[in-house]
Amino acid sequence: MFMGIDYGISDEMGWRPAMEDEHAIYEDGKRFFFSAEIYDGHGGRQPARIAAEMLTPSFLHNWAMEADKPLRMRKGEAEILRDAYLAVDAYLVGRGIRAGTCAVQLYLIGEHFLAANAGDSRVVIGTDEGAVMLTHDHKPDLPKERSRIEALGGSVVLFGVPRVEGVLAISRALGDSCLKPYVSAEPRITEGILGAENDFAVLACDGVWDVLAPGAVLETVRFEGDPHRGAHGVSKKAMDNGSTDNITVIVLDLRKYTSSLENRKMEILKVHDALGSM
Repeated sequence: MFMGIDYGISDEMGWRPAMEDEHAIYEDGKRFFFSAEIYDGHGGRQPARIAAEMLTPSFLHNWAMEADKPLRMRKGEAEILRDAYLAVDAYLVGRGIRAGTCAVQLYLIGEHFLAANAGDSRVVIGTDEGAVMLTHDHKPDLPKERSRIEALGGSVVLFGVPRVEGVLAISRALGDSCLKPYVSAEPRITEGILGAENDFAVLACDGVWDVLAPGAVLETVRFEGDPHRGAHGVSKKAMDNGSTDNITVIVLDLRKYTSSLENRKMEILKVHDALGSM
């Protein structure tokens, strides 16, 4: 437990022939920083492993460097996180790695948070009203995503589901050198302030969200009351509901962390997306 945050993790290969997911937890007590993240690889596990080892360390390094600059010249945390996404993507592409990975993170910095993603892994957080999804899936048939892909000379082809160039069922990811520039590494980043209402947060790959609604996931976690049992409960429920994908779930118990916050309600301050919000 760190900063009053207990967490539980469940990772299951499911019915797939190999496990291509990776996950990571990073902590920096001096800066009141905590992160949980999942990388859902496709075409191989290598990009997910590299991203899990590289992305947040890159963010933390550059964040520390910004502290030495005059205040008016410093980049904000969201911009630094975007830079980390693009740096990891450039590294993967530069090495000619054809596979790729979705990415999702929840960064807690004091009472502030950043929820970032590229692809269709998600962050959901509990509120008094039930559950709020802090990320949006990047699917190639969304109007803005399709327009961007087609403007670059690419295509969205229905092959079971809409796919970029008939291959990939997501429009943003890290890596996928064979599908550049159509598959973008630009993250969508939600920036906000936590409230005392926030009890649990759940990060999971699409092996969960393809078969379970955010509300059902939070209900399972709250019923268990413990992040370790909650993570395994969500995994089991996803498999019981027909998921055949790799399944990775991280559950954060935020109750101690948020109980003393002055604000009752969570507040979303800004959504950062260089390609336009969905």
